[in-house]
Amino acid sequence: MSYPAGFNYGITYGPNAYYNAATLQDLDSLLGTSSSGQLQIGTDRFSTLYRNILGATIFGFSKADQETMNKEDTAASAQIASILTEFTNAGGTYTNPLPLGGKLQDVFDQLLARYGSFENLPDSLSALYSAIASYKEVAANSILLHRKYFEATDRLKAARANIMKASAANGGEEIGPGQFYVGYTPDKLPSANQLLGQLQTDSNAVSLHLELSNFSSKSTDLSVGGKVGFSVPVMDAVGINFGASSSYDLSTYTSSSSTVTIDLKYKGVTIISSAPTALAPDGTVGWYDEQMLGEIASKTGKDATGYQLHSSEFNVDELFGEGGKLSRLKTFVVSRQPEMSMTFKGGNASKVTSDMKVGATASVDLFGLFRVGSASANYSVNKVDTSSSDGSVTVTFGSPEPSGTIPIEQQVAYVMGGVPSYPPNEP
Repeated sequence: MSYPAGFNYGITYGPNAYYNAATLQDLDSLLGTSSSGQLQIGTDRFSTLYRNILGATIFGFSKADQETMNKEDTAASAQIASILTEFTNAGGTYTNPLPLGGKLQDVFDQLLARYGSFENLPDSLSALYSAIASYKEVAANSILLHRKYFEATDRLKAARANIMKASAANGGEEIGPGQFYVGYTPDKLPSANQLLGQLQTDSNAVSLHLELSNFSSKSTDLSVGGKVGFSVPVMDAVGINFGASSSYDLSTYTSSSSTVTIDLKYKGVTIISSAPTALAPDGTVGWYDEQMLGEIASKTGKDATGYQLHSSEFNVDELFGEGGKLSRLKTFVVSRQPEMSMTFKGGNASKVTSDMKVGATASVDLFGLFRVGSASANYSVNKVDTSSSDGSVTVTFGSPEPSGTIPIEQQVAYVMGGVPSYPPNEP
């Protein structure tokens, strides 16, 4: 996983235990693909794209269901007129604009939103209740569909409201005085101290041994952990960047008879999982609804009753499923900054030692897949060993020691990889 910025493991901080906005943004980041095809964590937000999808969603009926409603409502025109009369007699007013389904749907929406069911109408609305009961006798299927519309649109409104304005009441996480971020179930995440303890555990370590050989002007063979090698473009194999003015690929330091070995050690390997806070059945808490997304993905553009996208802005084939835009990491695998050594044998030893002096800083791109070091935290050359009898040079890199005290909310772990989520098929 490419994410040079690193994972902000200080989930909460300070005496008020506010949630770290940077951590929540890490969890809430959309995924993208680099020019080399590597999965990477982007800067745009999963919750923002989800909110925009909901904003372009409506609940609609199939032709068959709509014809059933039209047929039964036509037969029940007298009963409908009675419902509308009793509603206005009771002081009711229609909303503007009216919902899909017109005045009758508006009456049902208002009554269900206020009382929960028609059976809960108070005695003062007995005439209205009687009119609805008469309608139900003539249009049993239609009243069920009207109610389904209310429940679906009410849930959609709740999800939109909760994501538009996160709060303590709807499950948002407080990131500052009166400031909230959409919930990502941090109560299920380890605390900052627990994460720090895991990151400092040296026994949680993973080592990786890479060997490059058979160099030509175009390619080199790569083997990982002693397995059978495969060819990679030499320009893409390893890029060493000594600041903006000097960057080199391996051809600078190698010849056809060279071998280069790379050893990486990741200490404190830690797994962190998260999930968006699910929308509660009553819609009061949470914002994420997997079933709603499933309907949007499967029913958009089809003759079906359910949630559908009604916007030229989105294409369901591009949004959902593996490789879709609506994606995030549901599991992060992090560690301390990896230790790295590179041994150059049979190459241009003098060039290696002149470029890679102790104290020099660099970032290293490996195979276009991931970077060790970044513009803000380059690696330092800690040691250059030329004592080997075979003339090889071993360069040991380490992350620079931070100067001063870095606040916990700004400290980061190295992102090794993760498990992507592509809803709704792969939540």
